Amino acid sequence: MKILIMGTGAIGGCYGGLLARSGEDVVFAARSDNLRTIRERGLRVESATFGEFTVHPEVVAALDGTWKADLIILCVKGYHNEQAMSDLAPAVGDGTTILTLQNGIGSGEQIVQRFGSKKELLGAAYIDAERTEPGVFAQRGSPPRIVLGEEDGDISERAQAIAEVLRGAGIETEVSPNVLTALWSKLIYICALSGMSCITRASFTEVLDTPETRAMTMQVMSEALKVGQASGVPLDDGLPDSVMAGFLEEKDGLISSMHTDLIAGNPLEVSLINGAVARIGKEVGVETPANSFITACLSIADNKARGNSAP
Repeated sequence: MKILIMGTGAIGGCYGGLLARSGEDVVFAARSDNLRTIRERGLRVESATFGEFTVHPEVVAALDGTWKADLIILCVKGYHNEQAMSDLAPAVGDGTTILTLQNGIGSGEQIVQRFGSKKELLGAAYIDAERTEPGVFAQRGSPPRIVLGEEDGDISERAQAIAEVLRGAGIETEVSPNVLTALWSKLIYICALSGMSCITRASFTEVLDTPETRAMTMQVMSEALKVGQASGVPLDDGLPDSVMAGFLEEKDGLISSMHTDLIAGNPLEVSLINGAVARIGKEVGVETPANSFITACLSIADNKARGNSAP
């Protein structure tokens, strides 16, 4: 299968590296030091699950339209979506599927608006990964996993074919008739971890060890749950409690990528995370004071990083 990895960061580097190692025809879109290093030395994955390996895939700074992908895996940060979709457009052919493995809710809508509903495939990525240096990607913790599926719940042939390719690379993959449940469940988790660590400018351990911010963390998750349910997504009422239980067990090792971006002065994915809850909440008539507050306050840092003077 011809696969384009759009976004050679932690997720794209690890998943793409596994696909390249399995023998798939993988092209990576990369820039700057990442591009140069992969061209000169290859792409290295240091994995708790698969060990250490290096692959030497094709890597490009831009696509010229001479090569069409069967599968494009969209891994860029959500705030790069507009540019990324313009960059990947030359690789989109009649039979191309665009699988988004991004945080939050809303990237699928952007794919549909730009390329049509037949190109979109939704996915949730579960992986503890980071880019440790240009061209080098680390995967820790549990084996990497993906849940993917069609937005309408159909178990399509293309989804099953893509899942087989991913499994062939060693990636645990589930084709789900309820992929929106997986996406919203992950969103509830990220709204709390990312939103609360960013709004407090604190570690998540400090957030949970402080009674007031721990209570607000529960409120953030409860709001997201109610918005998802009001949108017609099957979500268990006890999800915020179970997520909190997991947080308390793992709090010392939990780091939000959005918090890392905030500290580094980068744009934030808040519009697809807490902002998505606030926006959809208005559409379905569910009040979201905590998520709306987080979104409004973080818009200052986000706009400053984007070079804007006002929201």
